[in-house]
Amino acid sequence: MAGTTFTQSTRASTKPAPEAGIAWQEAEPGSGAAVGDPNWPSISVVVPTYQRRDVVCEAVRTLGRADYPGAIELIIVIDGSTDGTADALAAIACPFPIRVIVQQNAGASAARNRGAAEAANDVILFLDDDMMCDPNLLREHGRNYCDGADAVIGETPVDLGSPAGFLAESVARWTASTRVQGPLSPFDIFTGQLSVRRSLFDELGGFDTALTSGSAFGSEDADFGVRLLAAHDVRHNASAISFQRYVVKPREYRNRAERAVAAHVQFARKHPYLARDLFERRGIGRPVVRWLYRPLSRIPVFPSLIAGLAVRTAEAGLRTSLRSNRALARFFSGACSLAYWTALRKSGWFPFSNKVLVLCYHAIRDEADPLLARFSVPSKRFEQQLNDLADRGFTFITPTQFKTFIDSDAPLPRRPVLLTFDDGYAELIDLAREILHPRKIEGIAFIVTGAASNEWDQAYGARPIDLMSHEQLKELGALGIEVASHSRTHGEMQLMDQSEQEAEAAGSIHDLARGGLPRPRFFAYPYGATNRGARAAVSRAGYLAAFGLKQSRMQRGSDRFDLPRVIILAKDRGWKFRAKTAAPSLFNLFVRARRSLGSMFG
Repeated sequence: MAGTTFTQSTRASTKPAPEAGIAWQEAEPGSGAAVGDPNWPSISVVVPTYQRRDVVCEAVRTLGRADYPGAIELIIVIDGSTDGTADALAAIACPFPIRVIVQQNAGASAARNRGAAEAANDVILFLDDDMMCDPNLLREHGRNYCDGADAVIGETPVDLGSPAGFLAESVARWTASTRVQGPLSPFDIFTGQLSVRRSLFDELGGFDTALTSGSAFGSEDADFGVRLLAAHDVRHNASAISFQRYVVKPREYRNRAERAVAAHVQFARKHPYLARDLFERRGIGRPVVRWLYRPLSRIPVFPSLIAGLAVRTAEAGLRTSLRSNRALARFFSGACSLAYWTALRKSGWFPFSNKVLVLCYHAIRDEADPLLARFSVPSKRFEQQLNDLADRGFTFITPTQFKTFIDSDAPLPRRPVLLTFDDGYAELIDLAREILHPRKIEGIAFIVTGAASNEWDQAYGARPIDLMSHEQLKELGALGIEVASHSRTHGEMQLMDQSEQEAEAAGSIHDLARGGLPRPRFFAYPYGATNRGARAAVSRAGYLAAFGLKQSRMQRGSDRFDLPRVIILAKDRGWKFRAKTAAPSLFNLFVRARRSLGSMFG
């Protein structure tokens, strides 16, 4: 029998983990690897575990019975457990090398990545700590790799040895009703049983740790699946079976429902074209969500009271003959669903919106020049406006979310807002570094590509102000502010002939390309002024969409080459800013009416 090697992770902690009786020692990755049949790929099995001593030990025993001719190593990452897992693992005899790594709790993705970093074999097989392996599991995965696969997923029915009760029974029914069907989607990828070539795992960058740490739980497998399925041969093998020993208790299940929201919101922001599919899989289109959970989620305190009652009732019921009662199961499931939709509402994502508020800023600085001051918002006030928007339930969306919204039926949060900045003043780079990036706010900067300063303002006597260089624009893009076009010269395009309009639209693309910048997706007309010819020139140049300055929210049916934006001026503070951003069309109507009355009565 091979020995067990223990490694205390120095990446997460410098102190011994609270596991008694272990002589800690460092081991080189792959040390003690077993020799197997070279005709079969060698496999490193990586199992992350947290507070599941008995279950993970049983999982290891089932792995020990694996019928596989190739080399095997087992890497178990104890992710902050304090239940004696390491001691228990040390007592298990296994026919292949076991390495146990102990680290501070960092989440399942971090634990899997840590185990993968230590793997030495051709293929990494990720298994959850509750997976009881069929003896042929590794052979089935290995067979697919002999046939050229890049990654393999299998089947994970609920283990008959799971604690009796409605929780395991409900999961078993759900698993049976959601069989994997081709073609595979990212939502079919399940880290409970997933193998991938080690070289490919390294190339794809591993799992996103943000999706399984802090308040988030889940979707790291679908996120990895997006990259995996993009250009690689991923197979589903129905004969690769591991049985899930379902031991999740009611309170943990309920907590996972709320933590899933944080992960889903991150996933939707990262992959907006998959957001609708994600939420439809959660049942957002079902009548019960619209007519029951949606109104109940608005009632203060009520959802948390129901969830607490459901947990206590479930815990009590599972200790009695009512453990499999379907009414109890429905009540508990409904309470957890209500907790999920309530948390999604609090996150700003429920219900979805079909409109977007796009704000147009120019300079963010204190400005003394009277010709420029009108369009300059001091940085402190700008920060206050960001706080005000967040406090009022607005969610800042990314340019890619916006692009996906106008291209498809992708959902957006309940009150979405997109920030845009015109002209490309040099102070924008500091704004992005110091204010926007720390808040994880992205946006679009519309750049005048054929000028080094504000020449269009200087013609009227304004002071010169530097615009960003190409190097600064590259950094701006890295900070999450997408570089787009504001024409070449900032001229009024509705006054130009066709050739001049073409030069402004297409020429700015060439200017940015010469500077080593990506092709711009968006265009903003200088002064918001446009006509049919200008819109046609922008369309022919290949832009995805273009913005004017109609003071209203953008809707799905808006003309994509004359999208509205709401301009924010220096005078827009306090109630004016709140009114302008709450109801821009109504606010604009009020301003026009006041001007008309002022001209009538002098």
